[in-house]
Amino acid sequence: MRVLCTVAFSAAHARATLPLVAMLTSLGHEVLVAGPPSVLRGFADEPVQVAAVFPEVADQLADLLQGEVLTLPPDYDPFSDEMIVEFAAGPHITAAVQALLPVATEFRPELVLRGGIEFAGLLVAEHLGVPHVTTPTGVGQYMDRLTLLNALNERRAELRRPLHESLDSAHRYGRLDAVPPGYSFARQPMPPAFAYQQPTHHSAGERLPQWLADLDPARPLVVASTSTSGGVFESESSLELFDFDALPAQALDRSPLAHLEAMVAGLSSVDCEAVVLTGGLPVEATASHVHLVESLPQALLLQSADLLVSHGGYNSVREAMRAGVPSAVLPVLHDQMHNAHRVSELQLGVRVQDFGADAVAHACRRALTDDGIRAGVRRAQRHVLGLPSIRDVADYLERIVHRNRKLVRM
Repeated sequence: MRVLCTVAFSAAHARATLPLVAMLTSLGHEVLVAGPPSVLRGFADEPVQVAAVFPEVADQLADLLQGEVLTLPPDYDPFSDEMIVEFAAGPHITAAVQALLPVATEFRPELVLRGGIEFAGLLVAEHLGVPHVTTPTGVGQYMDRLTLLNALNERRAELRRPLHESLDSAHRYGRLDAVPPGYSFARQPMPPAFAYQQPTHHSAGERLPQWLADLDPARPLVVASTSTSGGVFESESSLELFDFDALPAQALDRSPLAHLEAMVAGLSSVDCEAVVLTGGLPVEATASHVHLVESLPQALLLQSADLLVSHGGYNSVREAMRAGVPSAVLPVLHDQMHNAHRVSELQLGVRVQDFGADAVAHACRRALTDDGIRAGVRRAQRHVLGLPSIRDVADYLERIVHRNRKLVRM
């Protein structure tokens, strides 16, 4: 089976897709991964072909927010459904399709496995007449389906392709998820997903540093991380891409740096050992029990943790579920707000009410001590561990390919 895998926007999406790519290649399937150069670095040690055909996220943002592709409306709101869809499936996708199509035509895929908010792969699959399936996604199952359908039909019209009427067109052949159906984070009803166990490790060489073993084992270990890639504000320098007058104050106040500073300040007053993954953002800690590190394999780190404090991204939430670790969620953007609500609703953790240090500390203490949350997380973990293995995904994808071959022959 020849699989074209399309990944865009961030290294986090690459990390989530990597186990699927590694599994497919281990079974002898031929895989070509297409994406931006920075994202493709995550596949450097895998036996796959790569094609750097997509622009970097910062370049796309520059085009969308300052170039001629998109003009900011007077009531611009970066948190609206329209802006989410515009970023994922706006006019720039037409150029991405045109860049990807020659590569895909030469590769001759039998299936396109695409990131949940990567739509050039979907449109290329439609052009080639091959099925497309989405990898597990947060934003992809949060976007308003009608708004997305309209945007994709605009792209289809630009490419002179047939329009679609079904809200399910983006998942016509199927989709993957890494949580059980009863724990779905989909915002609206969606076609059923094939749910499987996403592995704990992303690569065989991952390990934790020795200094972690030297932390006080009598105190709870709290892991904290923020989204530093794929978001609107990656760093202070990225703000140069934007017209400050066009950005609402709430966007600036909720940058990843502000998010990280709030978590560090809150954890400073919690009795714990805190490991904060900064992603390279310039944050400082004054409390001796708050340890700052640029990067560690989060999924592996959670195996020895008692709490995850995060922005509520889908990957972070489902990693905590698999590890049986409660979450304290301080959401920043769109799907994270919804995810924070679901975490609370499913008794998987606590939503942090605001960006204040006291609110972060209060949520952490509750998440660490609440018996209902502890039971809810353990229950969820057992459901996750009862899902099919990642190897079963290959059988699922092969069935889709075989079914499409039969339909083409008819």
